[in-house]
Amino acid sequence: MVCELKILLASSSPRRLDLIRELGWDFKVANPTVVEDEESMNPVERVEVNALRKARSIEGCQGYLIIGADTVVFHEGEILGKPGESGKAAMMLRKLSGKPHKVYTGVTILNSDTGEMLTRHEETTVWFKELDDETIETYVATGEPLDKAGAYGIQGEAGALVDRIEGSYSNVVGLPLELVREMLNKICEHKPANKKYPGII
Repeated sequence: MVCELKILLASSSPRRLDLIRELGWDFKVANPTVVEDEESMNPVERVEVNALRKARSIEGCQGYLIIGADTVVFHEGEILGKPGESGKAAMMLRKLSGKPHKVYTGVTILNSDTGEMLTRHEETTVWFKELDDETIETYVATGEPLDKAGAYGIQGEAGALVDRIEGSYSNVVGLPLELVREMLNKICEHKPANKKYPGII
């Protein structure tokens, strides 16, 4: 199995880009060209299908481990996507106020040389504090929640709105790094001993 590959992140998300950059991995980025599944109301199925589609959409990149990822917020049987506008953002935050919700991220890693592929998901539970209307309006006015699943970014100003989490913090940001490491090592499990590979820790 060929494992001396660089990493390609199939994502336009600046949050995922920051996560990988912080680890010092050798990588490049390509925007996936794919129509995402927005029909399935099963959060695990949706994020895994979308992660798979994103990874597969990258063509003509030999010598890479391609990472596709998708994240949703799931609350009381409903998937909360990106609100896009202030009214929807405020509505989502009122739903999350004082209650727990789940964050799911699907991850696919595709070996562009061999075609080998793994798809997995990570689940994290997040509890929000009780949020009054003023707090919600102030946060929405920052513009931060408009392009984020569930109308919040835990790594930004919304961190002050969160009471606690159970599980992977990086998963809530948008890429579960612990799972990514595990999957990379699984794909490269036949690598020679004591040999280092780009991006694998």
